[in-house]
This record gives sequence, C-alpha cells and structure tokens, in this order.
Amino acid sequence: MSIVVIAEKPSVARDIARVLGANRKGQGFLEGNGYCVTWALGHLVHLAEPDDYGPPWKGRWSAGQLPMIPDQWRLKLSPRTADQFRVVKRLINAPEHERLVCATDAGREGEHIFRLIYEQARCRKPVERLWVSSLTDEAIRAGFRALKPGAAYDDLARAARARAQADWLVGMNLTRAYTVHNRVLCTIGRVQTPTLAMIVARDAEIAAFQRAFYYELAAHLREGFRALHSKDGETRIADRADAERLRDALAPNGSGVVRGLDQQIRREPPPPLYDLTTLQRDANRRLGLTAAQVLELAQALYETHKLISYPRTESRHIAEDMVGELPRILRGLDHPQAPTALERLASGHRLNRAYVDKTKLTDHHAILPTGKPVPNGLGGALRGVYDLVQTRFVAVFFPDQVVEETRVLLDIGGADFVARGTRELDPGWRAVVREARDSDAADGSKNLGEGPGEARVDRALPSLEIGQTVHVDRLEVVERETSPPRPYTDATLLAAMKNAGRAIEDKDLARAMRASGLGTPATRAETIEKLIRTGYVERQRKQLRATEKGRALIGAVAPPLKSPELTADWEQRLKEVEEGARTVDDFYRAIVDQVRDLIPRVWSGPAFTPEQAQTALAGGRGLGVKRKGRGAARASPPGQRPADLGEGLRVCPLCGQGELTETERAYGCSRSREGCAFTLWKTVAGVQLSADQLRALLSDGRTGRIEGFRSKAGRPFAAPGPCAFRLRCPAGGRPWVRCWPGQVRERRPGRWGWRRTGRADLSQVRPGPHRPGTPGVRLRPLPRRLRFRRVV
Repeated sequence: MSIVVIAEKPSVARDIARVLGANRKGQGFLEGNGYCVTWALGHLVHLAEPDDYGPPWKGRWSAGQLPMIPDQWRLKLSPRTADQFRVVKRLINAPEHERLVCATDAGREGEHIFRLIYEQARCRKPVERLWVSSLTDEAIRAGFRALKPGAAYDDLARAARARAQADWLVGMNLTRAYTVHNRVLCTIGRVQTPTLAMIVARDAEIAAFQRAFYYELAAHLREGFRALHSKDGETRIADRADAERLRDALAPNGSGVVRGLDQQIRREPPPPLYDLTTLQRDANRRLGLTAAQVLELAQALYETHKLISYPRTESRHIAEDMVGELPRILRGLDHPQAPTALERLASGHRLNRAYVDKTKLTDHHAILPTGKPVPNGLGGALRGVYDLVQTRFVAVFFPDQVVEETRVLLDIGGADFVARGTRELDPGWRAVVREARDSDAADGSKNLGEGPGEARVDRALPSLEIGQTVHVDRLEVVERETSPPRPYTDATLLAAMKNAGRAIEDKDLARAMRASGLGTPATRAETIEKLIRTGYVERQRKQLRATEKGRALIGAVAPPLKSPELTADWEQRLKEVEEGARTVDDFYRAIVDQVRDLIPRVWSGPAFTPEQAQTALAGGRGLGVKRKGRGAARASPPGQRPADLGEGLRVCPLCGQGELTETERAYGCSRSREGCAFTLWKTVAGVQLSADQLRALLSDGRTGRIEGFRSKAGRPFAAPGPCAFRLRCPAGGRPWVRCWPGQVRERRPGRWGWRRTGRADLSQVRPGPHRPGTPGVRLRPLPRRLRFRRVV
C-alpha cells in the first residue's frame, strides 16, 4: 500500500518526489519508495459559472435573472487541465493507495485547491497535511516527519470556500446588474472596485488641486548654515510683498543671537523583515518592477531556485524555534556584510520581539533567504529581488542607526529664525542598506523632509552655544510652490490597500482590516493587473491612472461597493469562521442578504450617460468588445466615418452586408461589432498606400508593383524585389479574427498547425465557423521576420 501526495505545481511535485525517492515517471505523476506524487496545475476545479446552471441564468443577461443564488453549488473542471484532473482522480481513488498527503501551498488558497479536487473526485480516504514554508530538501523532510491530520485545517477550508462563494455572489450578480443597467460590460469585485475607487479619488484630488505659491525668508549665515524666519511655528509667508518688507526691515541687522538650542539623540532600529507586500513595494521603487512581476520572480526564487522561503506571506516575524537556524542561513549568503552579522550573532546579539514573535505569525513566517548557494547564472531582476531579501535579513542583525538632531532658535533684529540639522553618530544597519526614509509610510508619499514650520537640513550644524553671536551674510526671499498629491504607483497603491482600514470609522471593522487590509498579499498584484486588463486603469510609466471607463463606473456604483468596509466586514466574519467562532451558514446568509439589498440599489442609481457608454465601448485595449448576449450597447470606434472611395466601393468585400468605414489609419466594416473582421491598413511596412492603390485593392483585388518597405527600426526589408498585394476576401461565413499578411493557422486532424500562404496578402481572411473547437481556419498575425514575397 502506498501514499498519494498532491502538490500544487509540477515543479514542487518533482522536488518532493526527489526527496521521497519517487523517481519513476508516469503520465502526470512520479512514483516509487511507497509514494505516488502528482500535481494540480493550479485550479483543476472551480465554482461553476452562471451559464453552467442553465436557464434562466444562461443566455442574454437581464434584470429578471437577479439575484442569482444557487440552491446547490456546482463545481466545474477547468477545460485546459481536465486531463490532469482525471489522472489525479484515478490515483487518489485507486485501491492500492491507502491515504493522501495534501502538499498544496500552505495557506487558504492552497487548501481550497485541494479540497475542491477531493470533493469533485468523490474521494473518502484519510488525508494528512504537509505544511512547510520552504522547499529545501531539509524543510520537506522535516515537514513529512511532522504531518498533521487534514481535519486540523477544516475551519481554514470552510473559510476559503465561503470566501470563494461570497466573491461569486457579489461579482456575478453585481457585474450582471451594472452591465444591464449601463448597457456596457461593467465588472464588479469585492476588492477590485474599492481599489479602483481609491485610484479614482486620488486622480480627482490631483485634478482639483489648485497650485499656490508661498514664500520663505531665509537667512544665510557666515557660520555655514541657513535658517528660516518663523512666526508661531510657521515659516510660510502668503504674500511676496510681506516677505520683501520683512527682509528690508531686517536687512540692516548684520548679526543675530542664539536664543535656543535643542539637541536630541534619535535611534532608528533596522526595518522589519519582508512580507510580500513590502517586498513588492521596495522592488517597485528600487527596481521599477510591477507588483505582478515581483510576485512571479519571488515565486521562481522559492519554487525553482529554492533561495527564499514561501513568498505569499502576510507575516514580518519569525518564531522562536527558528532562531537556531539563523547562523546556518547567514553562512550560506553571499552578501558582503553576512560575515559581520554572523560574528555579532556569535558574540551574543539577540533579535528582539520586533523580529521574533510567534504571536504575530500567520500561516507562514516572514520572507527569509534559505541559505542555499546562489547559482552562477542568477542575474537580472531575479538577482535584484533576491538581493533585497538577503540584504533586509542581514540588516536586522546590526545595531540601530544613531542620529543627533539639533534645532536652533535665532534672534535676528527681534525676529525668530529656526534651523535644524542632523548628524549621524553611528550608521548601524544603514551601513548595510540605505533605506528610503519613507519606506514604511502609509501611502509611500509621506514627506519626512520637513517638520511643521521648520527647515530640515540633512547635514550637521556647526557647534553653537546659547548667547553666541552669529553673522548674517544676506537675507533672501525664497518662492515655493505647493505640490499636488502624487498619482499612485504599484508601491504606493499596495501600501494603501494594506492600510485601507485607516479610513474606516467603525473600530471593530478597522481592527479586522488592520489584520489583513484590502485583499491579500497574494491577490493584490492580480487585482491591479485585472484593473488594467479590463480598461479601468492604465499604467503610465510607473503611475497608475484611472481611465474614463473607470471613473464612470465609480460614479455609478453604490457606496458600499466602493468602500473597504464591505471587505472589512467579510474579513471579520471569515476570521471567526477560521477560528470556529462562527458557522459558514451564518456567513453565507449574511452575504446573500447583502446581495439582495444591493441589487435594487443598482436600478435606482445613476447609469452611464451615452457619452460615457460610447467612451467605455470604444476606449481602446478591448473596451469596445461586446460579449455575446450580455445586453451591452454597441458603439463605433472613435474617429470612424463612412469611407469615401467612390461609387461601387461602399459594401464590405468580406461580409457583403456592412458598409466600408474609414479612420485615420485604416478602412474597416461598419459591422465590426457583429464579428466582421475586415481591416485594410493605409500604411504597410512604412509605405503609405495611395488612394488609387487602395481603390485598386478593393475593386480589382490587387495592386501594381510597390517598393520601399522598411521595418520599424528603419531598415529595408530583405525582399527579393518590388512587391504587389493581393486581397482575398471571399464572402460568406464568419471570420475568426482580423489577420496580418501571410500566415494562417488551420485545423488539422487532432491538432492546430501553422502554414505560410506563399504570397504577401494584405488582408487574407477565409471563412470559417465562429465557434471555437470546430473545423475551420483560424487566422493569426504574420511575424515581422517573415519576408514579403513577389506576387505573380
């Protein structure tokens, strides 16, 4: 009798199989030494969508379908991974396998993945749980020596299922409701919509910002520092004339007297260890990586290279029983300060509760390096993220940075002037890493450069004493300008999502949000990317800005959906489910009641104006694509007008029904929203086709000889000679997609295959059935490296 181990990914399964000695390869599994190790490929099973329940939810969306509350929740296989599910089902139900080990990621989502597979396979065998935070061989062996009963994680599994069902209820119902109400596809999500609301609010603050000027009177002193005029603790002067009058009145005074001197010693401890969110923020600021890129790189460092511990963690602490592993980790690092940290640890240095506190652990400890040697080929962004992790780890073994802060009050001609300086007495951990002063600010934009009404000088002031005379070289009126709020970046938005509870007035809900924030570390990056994919947000270099569609949606949705309080309420209830203090039924009934309450508020709320609907549909990046039968409005792309090519050239040559339309860059069909893919570009490979050539293509199907093609880089094509274009657009049928010249993808028995057409067709569209998965020809873009060929 053997044991089946189910991992979440093939790479993790291979690591576990190697440690267990299961080296014989099978179709979708590895076996040997009494173990059979298989994998899940992520979500093999998920909650069925409304269409899968059949009428009345299937088909065109309408208000009469809502709310959709399943009487019995159904599961569905992911089509792309159905074969692997069948492998797993056969293995776990095979009589020769007596029990299972759940080795999916140790967390709520990993537990959910396994439980869905277990339920869909109708398995009843006993389950044990592997719970590890590292995938090194030593960690895996230790984990298998300490397997826990699967029942110990039942509450976690119930909370995960309840969260998934609640997201389904809110997302599916409210997405359909707002789509029907606005006649434009509007995706709604429990985390997605409040996050979008934060971006829209920040953009509104920036747009409403009124630039203002203020003035400061600066005294430049011969002793080598500068002081600002201060009245009642305020250095700003609203009017330039007032500042200049004050300067002129004080100008005759060539000296001043030190009236006050305040010196304080400030100690700044090393920053806490990384959780996923703080790692993503630092990598965004320092390396320019997006949150999704950081998660992908961190996952590769964990799974493939075994260089860091489990990255999808919310904790910034380690447990007391891990302290004994710290010297081993330090010895394996290639950081230049690691030997010094090891010496400090050996000499008796101990980490305090800012880093070692079991009570603050979640499912996993903070992100740590594993101490495994770094392979020679590791470079680029992977190396950058790894260096952040090992540098932060090494820094916690160093002493506090010690800084002397000095504040000086001067009397110049009876007016108060204030100067402030800093002097580093001991760099401490900053010798290891120079952290940005605002790295742990709530939204990444906290200004620590100036205190209220005081100049912040990041250099030491000269040695001064009370009563000492200082000499004024000159007085200067300095013009300043107020700064608008900064647009969100990945770093600052992640911080805002993590600290979303600060905006909640209810103390209990705010406490629930402080523990988790808006979303989880593992899902925040995907939330940002989804907002970009759906066209609600666009990335402008490092900035995240709301689109017109995003602003319109936030203006239309009900307040509870764009407030983090909904998530806070959920998190509080789900925590009680995880702890066994609340039943899943109680939580489910509360969510159903919320959905039933929100649906009527959609119909009574504002809808998109025609202009907003037009913009949302034609706003680019796929916003204008209407889903079949969803009741969304149709709109023409911006700048589209009837084509003026002369008599006899008004009907689309592809579908034979629509009229030819024209934009600045191409000709198209008025029925593009109905599926006609006809597109005729005016410029091809740097050559602007003349009106006569375009008319010839549409009327005769081909052009004369054309020369001068160039790539985007400006290099001429290595073509054998002048090229002509032929336009083949047989009528009838519905095309798959619009096509670039020269290549089609056709269905062959049992597989899809590529072939070249052998001619430089400007737009070769062949008819085929519209529904995927049936015989026909599917067209794909021509690679730029494919040369044009002469058409005979």
